[in-house]
Amino acid sequence: MTHYFNLAHGTKPLEFSGGYLWPYDIDVCFEPVSHPIAFSEGVGHGAAGCAVSASEALEPKWKEHFKITNSFWLIPHIENLAKGIPLPQEEILVQFQDFNGKQPTSYESKFA
Repeated sequence: MTHYFNLAHGTKPLEFSGGYLWPYDIDVCFEPVSHPIAFSEGVGHGAAGCAVSASEALEPKWKEHFKITNSFWLIPHIENLAKGIPLPQEEILVQFQDFNGKQPTSYESKFA
């Protein structure tokens, strides 16, 4: 099993639902897996998500996720990972704590 850390969370009001705050998340696995970046959004039956490679995470279609979660700070780390440079776990976790005042939540996943 692999361990993912929720390093970005944000919400965006849904126009058609009276402004319901739709959640968005970006999770990162520091282990050497083929899909270390996980994107998700929504709740309940409307929830969706996927795990992708570092290169795929940099594609324009994910820009909105980074914007909504205020996590552009992660992009240089993901760019380095796409070049084969391992993610600096301790540095990233310290950055997260500096930005959020707490440690990130995490979870085990059997998919990577």
